[in-house]
Amino acid sequence: MNQGLSKLNSRRMWVVPDFVVWGLPDLGEIEYLDIEQVDSIKSVAFGSVGIGDSVQSVVFSNLKDNRGNSLPATISRPLVTSRSHNESQVFVVGTEANSGFKIARDPSVAGPLTVDLIVTELGE
Repeated sequence: MNQGLSKLNSRRMWVVPDFVVWGLPDLGEIEYLDIEQVDSIKSVAFGSVGIGDSVQSVVFSNLKDNRGNSLPATISRPLVTSRSHNESQVFVVGTEANSGFKIARDPSVAGPLTVDLIVTELGE
């Protein structure tokens, strides 16, 4: 068999139904400078703080496919796509790692969203 055709046919896929996405996109960080005077003592504080909530980290081994089987702990070059159950947006944040990925929902939606995930192993 042709080696390229063999690689295409050896790709694995999983469907993870009814996955709940509660994470929100990170809006970044701001730096601040705070100057305070109590009696004759002056204090200066500098720092940074994150704005918004945090994205949801997902590990492949914690997911179950539509047959009830656990996904493998590592997947070679994974591609994660989501199929929303309504018109609200859900998106993968950044690049998927071999052990998991980060996901977030549209911040304008009031609560968590349920989606179906499709995890594809692209291989080498």
